[in-house]
Amino acid sequence: MSPSYRASIGLRKRIPGGYLHMGSRFHPREYPPKDIYVAEFEMAHAPVTVNQYAVFLNSGASKQKKWWEPDGWAWLQEKSDGWGREDRTQPDRWKLQLQRPHHPVVGITWFEAQAYCAWVSDERKLNVSLPTEEQWERAARGDDKRPFPWGEEFDREKTNTLEGGDEDTGLAASEAGDVSPFGVLGLGGNVQEWTTSEYTPLEDEARPSDIIRVARGGSFNDTAFGARTSYRRGYPPGYFYAFLGFRVVVGIK
Repeated sequence: MSPSYRASIGLRKRIPGGYLHMGSRFHPREYPPKDIYVAEFEMAHAPVTVNQYAVFLNSGASKQKKWWEPDGWAWLQEKSDGWGREDRTQPDRWKLQLQRPHHPVVGITWFEAQAYCAWVSDERKLNVSLPTEEQWERAARGDDKRPFPWGEEFDREKTNTLEGGDEDTGLAASEAGDVSPFGVLGLGGNVQEWTTSEYTPLEDEARPSDIIRVARGGSFNDTAFGARTSYRRGYPPGYFYAFLGFRVVVGIK
């Protein structure tokens, strides 16, 4: 493949294996808290950017069936329900996103994020995937029970949430204060991030599809409550939002 179509993971941070105090008592979606062991892995220090995802599209790989899971390929071929997007071959408002190549890619479904990871895995000969939500929270929280990636107290100057007033994505990894104990940036705000984990709705929550995937982290569209390390949401894999992106992890052999 031409060097111009070289898949990039970017800077990676090693997350050592250890016990995670997962969840909280502050919301039913996060309850009950539990202690689990998470094996060592690496996580991209920033979410996937527009220019990184553009390589996937420009290479032609995004239209090749081999990178898609069966449900994702059916979605791409418009054989399953989509949500509010006429063109499934590229993220929502893609032309506008291309004007901001170093922002996180957003308006992207779980299916597209999964296909991208499969392609990058093959290109780089590495085990690249979306994180599980356990991996995500381990990277954000570290060895203690901190409520925010950077520590105990919310600080609107450290991250991109509604309190900051930007109301849009910022440059990926540009908030130096939004840093986890392991050096991962942007887990508290800017964009929510897809994970591989399935979400089980609460009794009073609507279930718009058979399978729902967990998204973690806060975004420019969330308050400080969403910037917490235990915050979690669930969306159908064919949904997309202007505040929802993804980042990758790399398995350690």
